[in-house]
Amino acid sequence: MDRDLFGTDGLRGLAGQYPLDDIGAEQIGMSVGTQFAKPGQRIIIASDPRESSAGLVEAVTHGLTAVGANVTSIGVIPTPGLAYLTREGDEFAAGVMITASHNPYQYNGVKVFDRRGDKLSDASEAALNGLIKKGVTAHSTTGRAAVDRDRTGRYEDFLVGSAGDLNADNLRIAVDSANGAASGLAERVFKRLGAKVTPIFDSPAGRNINQGCGATDVRALCQEVLDNGLDLGIALDGDADRLVMVDNQGREVNGDHLLYLLAVTNRLKGVVTTVMSNIGFEQSLQKKGIKVERTKVGDRYVLEGLARTGFELGGEQSGHIVFPKLLKTGDGLLSAVQVIKALAAGDKTLAEWRDQVEILPQALVNIPLRDRALLDRSEVKVFIAEQADKLSGEGRLLIRPSGTEPLARVMVEASDAQQHAERIAKELTELVK
Repeated sequence: MDRDLFGTDGLRGLAGQYPLDDIGAEQIGMSVGTQFAKPGQRIIIASDPRESSAGLVEAVTHGLTAVGANVTSIGVIPTPGLAYLTREGDEFAAGVMITASHNPYQYNGVKVFDRRGDKLSDASEAALNGLIKKGVTAHSTTGRAAVDRDRTGRYEDFLVGSAGDLNADNLRIAVDSANGAASGLAERVFKRLGAKVTPIFDSPAGRNINQGCGATDVRALCQEVLDNGLDLGIALDGDADRLVMVDNQGREVNGDHLLYLLAVTNRLKGVVTTVMSNIGFEQSLQKKGIKVERTKVGDRYVLEGLARTGFELGGEQSGHIVFPKLLKTGDGLLSAVQVIKALAAGDKTLAEWRDQVEILPQALVNIPLRDRALLDRSEVKVFIAEQADKLSGEGRLLIRPSGTEPLARVMVEASDAQQHAERIAKELTELVK
């Protein structure tokens, strides 16, 4: 079944353009309500603070109530917070999050969670995709919509409670909330744990989400840590489902480093990650006797891998980290709490853990790709195979369509990765034209 409206993590596109215009968003709501809720059942909805989110919440809510679903709107909250509250509240048939995660403010999207707080499978997304494109008619009896702003506190308590008996009184940190959904919340969580917190980029203004800040741009956070002699920095993205950290030397500590730290300190037998994780990360874990299982890009595929292997930790280089026993989605704040907990229990700094992972130089170059089917053309497949063969034994090549933008991502790992990546990207651009 086709799921062309969906990428690696939900439905995403430019706000105001189909399917994220008012008519499309209402149809999304009607489709979600039809697939997941019987008339009279309740669905919870939330958003990040980008300027288009409030209008999309209204349109999706109108669609949900049009098919008889009752709706509880809780305002701005991180995506994993919405997932937690969907699972924690037995009364909800599904959860709907309006967000474009790490994308610029012009984008928005819809992520749907089932009643257990789990992300949708490919088959479930395909069924929803079909309903949206086919169209759903309204019921004769409409549902009701209500606002409940008090539920965010339950998620905050969950995060603090996950730290156990951690005492972070001597920890000095900076927290970059990307002017996104964790603004204010992140500072409160770490202050409750005892840390001395310097918040930055925590003033959402609709258009400044992810703008020169957050998990996709840690330069300002690196400087903040260095200038003030802090112990570490925490960077989230717009909907706070990603975590990137900064050590006391002002160096970025990405998802690969953090997964290594968490796997070793928790004495785990294996980790699930994606094809994007560095080969050096995999080799470093193997030296510790820890297995690595790779999946497609997307934390929902990581979750499928966790279910298949029984491993207790998974994640992505980009900073999605999943603790399946705690929550079935990537959670930047939860991950940061668990990293700090691991550091407090050991005798190594974040910088020392970072240095244990021998990362092979990696370069990522994006090229325009109007149609992902172009990568399936025979001449393109032959080209990719030839380039991969040239790197064999010295590095690794991965070319894949973006799940969130009209781009192809060319990733190369090699001693001269940037040069290889730029050459391959240039030749591939000409080929797909």
